[in-house]
Amino acid sequence: MKRILFIGMASTGNDRNAWSGTCFQTYQALKKAGFELNYLSALQDVQNGFIEKLLYTYWSSIHNLFHKNVRVDESFYTVRLFSHTLKKFDYTPYDIIFIPTYLSAVCALPKHIKPKIIHLVDATVDSLFNYYSEFSGLTWQNRLEASYLGRKAFKRSDLLIASSDWCKQNAIKQYHINPQKISVIEFGANIDPAYIPAQPKSLNNKKHLNIYWSGVNWHRKGGDIAVECCEELVNAGYSITLNITGIKELPTEHEKKTFIKNYGFLSKNDDNQYKELISIIKKQDIFLFPSKAECSSIALCEANGFGLPCFAYNTGGTENYIKNGENGYMLSLNSSGKEFAKKIIECIKCNELDTLSFGAVKQYKEKLNWAVWGEKVKQYIESLR
Repeated sequence: MKRILFIGMASTGNDRNAWSGTCFQTYQALKKAGFELNYLSALQDVQNGFIEKLLYTYWSSIHNLFHKNVRVDESFYTVRLFSHTLKKFDYTPYDIIFIPTYLSAVCALPKHIKPKIIHLVDATVDSLFNYYSEFSGLTWQNRLEASYLGRKAFKRSDLLIASSDWCKQNAIKQYHINPQKISVIEFGANIDPAYIPAQPKSLNNKKHLNIYWSGVNWHRKGGDIAVECCEELVNAGYSITLNITGIKELPTEHEKKTFIKNYGFLSKNDDNQYKELISIIKKQDIFLFPSKAECSSIALCEANGFGLPCFAYNTGGTENYIKNGENGYMLSLNSSGKEFAKKIIECIKCNELDTLSFGAVKQYKEKLNWAVWGEKVKQYIESLR
């Protein structure tokens, strides 16, 4: 069996928060697939010398003085930080280097090493400019560095594991990557399988519906759209509760709306909060996810595992996670909250929610879980020459 060196930014491979838990899950999935796995933090031997301090001051001043967004993770500064660890590491015992998302880590690897490089990605950095708020309003230099490093990381990799067809097509179009070295494998749910019921729900003719919304970024994840949708449902005479996780506090204008219940941010690294989150999701009936910019949503994978029909915008890589009429519906990006409500009402009146719940569980079992992901990756790894 091939030996894999897994490189991340967290201190250990057991951090459930790193990249929304995806690093932890991919690390565990590779272990369960039977690989001999070792973890290396790219920040293990960081040295804050004069140049590092100078660069840090430079990036901080751009953010603080000029009020510009800064993407330090995709900069020469971070490549330099990672190089302290990665340039001197002994890679000879390994067959594979596996790096999720951190393109600067791929770029910091020594030029001539024996192991094959596998890079797990959900987007090209160029596709995120002016799409994600975090990648908007960058200085020309930051944007140039990020684009250069993204292209370099994709070209340097021997195999790219893309989480959606959208990501793959952008890699081909923007970076001219050979399609043969890009494999699309959807993400899985970042909740342990033992806690996921994976059973369809009986939702048709239900008198009260619990609608679930989750996200840290209220604006990008469409929090206001979700509220507008549920307000419309209430005005149409439906009994609903909008249950929210991910944000610490509701925006002031929504605080007094009685149909909303906010549970706050719950960390999966905290055992009690993790179990509370699972308990909350189990009680939900519909997942409302009008995210305006999305690469590959882990929340959609989790919702499918809990049998929740999903209603989302058709954007980014969402088409790999929602099939219209099977496990939910995608609406166009110009759709309002009222249009989301209209679609949900249509499904209620047609007694379609049970069918969508069944389809959600089917999608989860067939592809939106990390066991399937691990077995697919294993096949691609074993075919590498």
